[in-house]
Amino acid sequence: MKKSHIIPIIIAFMLSSAFTKNTFAVDGLFNTEKFADHTYVGPFNISNNKTKLANSKLASNFSEMQSELDVNLIYQDIQFSLPPETVTFDIDMTLANANSGEDNPIIATVSREGLQTVLSQELPKIQFSENAIDSVAAGIEKELQTGIMPQNVNITDYVANEIPNKVVGTSEFTIDGISPALSKAIHALDKLTIEPFESFSMMELLTSTEVGPLSDEEMTLLSSTLYTAVLQTNFQIDERNISTVVSPNIQPGFEAAINQTLGLDFKFTNPNKTEFTIQAAWSAGAIRLSIEGKPFYYTYEPTIANTETYNPRTVVQYSAFVDDGQVVVSQGGKVGVEATVIRTLSVDGNIVETEDISKDFYAPVHRIEIHPLLEVDTSVTDSADNKETNNPQNDGTTTGTSNPEEMDSNASDSNATVSESGGEESNVGEVIYDKSGLPISGSGK
Repeated sequence: MKKSHIIPIIIAFMLSSAFTKNTFAVDGLFNTEKFADHTYVGPFNISNNKTKLANSKLASNFSEMQSELDVNLIYQDIQFSLPPETVTFDIDMTLANANSGEDNPIIATVSREGLQTVLSQELPKIQFSENAIDSVAAGIEKELQTGIMPQNVNITDYVANEIPNKVVGTSEFTIDGISPALSKAIHALDKLTIEPFESFSMMELLTSTEVGPLSDEEMTLLSSTLYTAVLQTNFQIDERNISTVVSPNIQPGFEAAINQTLGLDFKFTNPNKTEFTIQAAWSAGAIRLSIEGKPFYYTYEPTIANTETYNPRTVVQYSAFVDDGQVVVSQGGKVGVEATVIRTLSVDGNIVETEDISKDFYAPVHRIEIHPLLEVDTSVTDSADNKETNNPQNDGTTTGTSNPEEMDSNASDSNATVSESGGEESNVGEVIYDKSGLPISGSGK
């Protein structure tokens, strides 16, 4: 055979070998082979179809998927839709990479320029680099491989390292000094990390062995300080309680009471896909606390929208153990308070939403005074006795007295009267008691 005839034969053989290495290239040229059973591209079944027919079917499926594209981009506390025109589905590349008899991914391409435009419009405070844009686009393309809608894509999954942490919530409580146990509690809270979707229990932390015994008042103080900072985030409050009376140290509306006996706790959950760190310290006569992490889209600002006060009443009781001219104050009065807390969500100073947070009510504590028994006129004793005999329901004042232990009985006592009082706790007429529980004569005012 002549050399000039051998060369064309070798070239033809090499071309034939190259084609047989790619089954789907042969299908594209000759359309002679079919995809095997259980061959899928995303959710679309192309089993037993030749390449040309599979291409035609996917063209229809991809066109429908394009029109119904539902991709939500999520960043912390905001989500927005990805415009369908920024996504292109590549049928030829999808089929070229498909393996017969297997589940195969859909090949999609996200326009980098289009994505950058969307992100700059929706998240103007965050500067995305080219590498960040490319990472987010690649992440969207990966999520679209299944073809399942809707798709939620968390931007922070791909660019968390490029977004610097910021302080998202702060609080401060002035206090002259703290106990060693409270100092340990602040140290335990400092640099504590709240992981994505993690729930946090304040009581669990404060009752741990590394902290030591704390009073409910100390726990409530630290818990309320943290609660004030948490309200400046999008964290979900799972449990929060208040005391029965107004605390002298904590502003009504921002209390998060802890009660170990009743099991009252303060709990919250981080709903974001990023972690946050608590910073806590005591210095210069104040407990300072902050929460740091990836910045939010919204600014959260809790405020007291309304405060109402309720004056206590004065409950007057009578006892033979109180000397004439004396008034024993067995319980000082305390004003009741109702505080309404709201929170505004704003962007660049513009309020976009206002939400109700809580309406805390602290009932007033009534003032209880114990007065001496009034002298009864003996001329009317008989008639009074007759009336009492004929009318068992008579609730008039009697000369009988209660035991010393009963001097602090409630206002329903038959020897008690109630009057309105417009003031707070008063010390007028307070008496010093001896060991038997009786007032010391002459000590009243």
